[in-house]
Amino acid sequence: MTADLLGPASAGLDTPSLLPYREECTRRFAELFARAIGHRPVPRRLAPDELREVIAACNAAVAPLGAAVSDERWISYLEVVCCSQSTRHLRDMEAFKAVCVLNCVTFVWDDMDPALHDFELFLPRLRGICQRYYDGEDAWFAYEAARAFVTSDHMFRDSPLKAALCGTSPEQYFRFRVTDVGVDFWMRMSYPVYRHREFTEHAKTGLAARMTTRGLAIVNDFYSFDREASLGQITNCFRLCDVSDRAAFEEFFQDRLDDISEDIRCIKAFDEVSRDILLDLLYGNFIWTIGSERYRTAVNHVNSRIR
Repeated sequence: MTADLLGPASAGLDTPSLLPYREECTRRFAELFARAIGHRPVPRRLAPDELREVIAACNAAVAPLGAAVSDERWISYLEVVCCSQSTRHLRDMEAFKAVCVLNCVTFVWDDMDPALHDFELFLPRLRGICQRYYDGEDAWFAYEAARAFVTSDHMFRDSPLKAALCGTSPEQYFRFRVTDVGVDFWMRMSYPVYRHREFTEHAKTGLAARMTTRGLAIVNDFYSFDREASLGQITNCFRLCDVSDRAAFEEFFQDRLDDISEDIRCIKAFDEVSRDILLDLLYGNFIWTIGSERYRTAVNHVNSRIR
């Protein structure tokens, strides 16, 4: 059954769906995060002038792509930063705004059909954002992470390599998703927000990304499954099980909860600040996901393809 699910999803009644499991699985996710983490992250909301600055920078960055993005859509992208960055350890507001802009404009790229837009026009805009908001080598690390993320997506979105990595096993899948889902990018653009020596090194070495990829990707994959199935996309761990078989799905889902639990246990061995940052990211991402319009329906005005 796995092989059948890895091909492009068919339209209509044959398209697989996780909607029948949503209420129960949301409850189980919520119980896990509340029990294993406990401390709910406090969102950092942008002031009106900060929000205007971020949206203006976002519009300028995607202008060469010919994309017209509504303020509502920018805000839907932006909310994940506000919910997931660790407010209790935030030290640099300029870097926080940089994360907001970089997050939003790479969301736009992810929602585009790459065949319809000039990729080479996008990279200089990413570099400009990094040079505007970061100092010294921080600008280099953030740009290189952004470049690697969008270039990987551009090269491998429809490649046989991606199909092999996404269709073999959860272990291979999550190795691929460290880069593909953008967690390494997130860490390298985020460490200047906190100005903390240990977390900076965990972000630069890639350890922070590897420790949080499963928790972020599993949540994202569950709530984006119906959209990705309708688009024929294969980057979803739940395509590795027969979701039409309730017993098979429940066993697979429990294994993924166990993956997240294991990672949380290990994250708790990090220094106090790094631990808080990583756990706030995991918990905040879940809180954002279940409240975001982006995941409310398979296709809607803030998650549809940008032409």
